[in-house]
Amino acid sequence: MNCGGITIGAEYDCLDPLKAKVSTRLLVGNLSDIRQIIFNVSEPSVITNIIMEDGKTMYNFFGVRSSVTPSMRNRRQRVTMGYLHEVEFSVYEVDTPQKVNLKQMGKIKQFVIYQNPKDSSLGDAVWEVMGLDMGMTAKALVRMAAEDGIYTVNLTTKEGRTEPKLPRSFFDTDIATTEALIDILAPQEAGELISPEAQLVLDRMV
Repeated sequence: MNCGGITIGAEYDCLDPLKAKVSTRLLVGNLSDIRQIIFNVSEPSVITNIIMEDGKTMYNFFGVRSSVTPSMRNRRQRVTMGYLHEVEFSVYEVDTPQKVNLKQMGKIKQFVIYQNPKDSSLGDAVWEVMGLDMGMTAKALVRMAAEDGIYTVNLTTKEGRTEPKLPRSFFDTDIATTEALIDILAPQEAGELISPEAQLVLDRMV
């Protein structure tokens, strides 16, 4: 625990201002399916890889425009400061398998990975991870059948709990390597051949 106070300041970069927007691809996984989390040796708040249990993956939820909206806020505890992690996203399937899937989100702890813009202004925070310590569950599930017909899901930190950390960066070496690791965690289509970059990363892990 860092009890020594702040160590850096901040300024506005006119030449490289922070970019705001989130990718329409959201990765959602069961917290209990994680086998190992690997952290950067020199910066423990940065994750370099997440290893899932055999046969387990994260799952892609694709949206449109601004349908994926992560957010966080702090909440003061008696002794320490905690953080609420939250993400709202849309689901465009209403069949029975998806209903069962969504129901589980209200019972089983999840974690998510979302993507900020691929821009140098984000540094190592292009991909961020929420819910790794306390997990997230569906606080709200809404469908307006007569309007757009979609499900709107709100995953948030479990009631009465807080995460001890801000959303963590997920980054290893460079954008290409990190993106390959993301594709290993959540193949974009069942049975799809992984990218050459992802295969190189897998080969190094063997």
